[in-house]
Amino acid sequence: MKTDLIVIGAGPAGSMAAINSKCDAILIDQRPEIGVPKQCAEGVSESLFEKIGVKPKKEWISKEIKATYMIPPSGIQIKLDDKKVKKAKFGFVLNRKDFDKGLAEIAANTGAELMPKTRFIRAERTERGVKVYAKQFNKTIEIEGKILIACDGVQSRAAKSFGLDTTLPLRYIESCYQYEMTDIEVESAVELYFGRVYAPGGYAWVFPKGENSANVGVGIVPSLAEKRAKDYLDDFLKQKRLKGGKIVEINAGAVPVSPPMKKTYANNLMVCGDAARMVNPLTGGGIHTACISGSIAGKIATKAIEKEDYSEKFLSEYQKLWRNEFGRELEYYGKAQEVFIKLTDAELDKIAESLLEIKLEEISTMEVLKAILKMNPKLLWKLKSLVV
Repeated sequence: MKTDLIVIGAGPAGSMAAINSKCDAILIDQRPEIGVPKQCAEGVSESLFEKIGVKPKKEWISKEIKATYMIPPSGIQIKLDDKKVKKAKFGFVLNRKDFDKGLAEIAANTGAELMPKTRFIRAERTERGVKVYAKQFNKTIEIEGKILIACDGVQSRAAKSFGLDTTLPLRYIESCYQYEMTDIEVESAVELYFGRVYAPGGYAWVFPKGENSANVGVGIVPSLAEKRAKDYLDDFLKQKRLKGGKIVEINAGAVPVSPPMKKTYANNLMVCGDAARMVNPLTGGGIHTACISGSIAGKIATKAIEKEDYSEKFLSEYQKLWRNEFGRELEYYGKAQEVFIKLTDAELDKIAESLLEIKLEEISTMEVLKAILKMNPKLLWKLKSLVV
């Protein structure tokens, strides 16, 4: 089987790479159904679809978000809504199953060959480009191409096949556990609960999915925790408003909360999304960066194939472009995360108290971080290398 471009992983990064490539492409994914199981709490900002140039379908959106609550161990609520945020554009909770499958369908409709239930085994360089070995059902298949784009998640096997170090220390792996629940009280707001009492090194969340349903989960840094992520989540559910809720789906997984890979390209290779650790270390969010990095990689692959230049030097343009888009921010967030995971619950409560009258220009991680530093100057010495 021959093609120009081989994309490993049909999540948002892989599908956006295929959508933005104007060449023959094969998109493989080990899952029999794209988008299943869902991978996260499903929250995105309102600007996502504009940035990636894709018009959202109605079925992709579960709930429009109109406010964000930040809750420290003390239980006080910092509410960010249109009264506190000048440009009050918040975002959506997606239906990731339909969103991921929808992007894959767009990729297929624009010419990519989609191959679900196809498990990547290994890849190698050849005189003509690359060769991928995969298992489709019980049959081993070979795919030859010019360029490979790795979008196969944390500790990418595809990138490792080409010599990139994808090993991630346990310190930078967040363990997440989530229930999709129904028969609970929710409003059109995201709720974020901070502190070791809820989730050491991370946070607990409630992301509304409907009138009485939500994604309820926790993300913890295991080295800081005394229990499993599931145990923290079960404790979190003891709150009165959640206690009677019914669990309709369970999701668990690992999220990288490290700085991005220092090098995300090589001869015949580009690495995108979670595979390149392009995740916000403070929030664990990675849909935006996955979509944008995949889009850039697809466009660069097209240029490379047109010029018949698949060299490391030519593909290095990919890293320059994604770093210009969001690289500096991810570095900031990584440095900030190193500080915030060391704060005690009492310190988090003091920070929260300082933010009760917070006013923001817009809702974003960077704007909230700036406000925290402005109201808590003692944190600045801990963030000497963080310039905002």
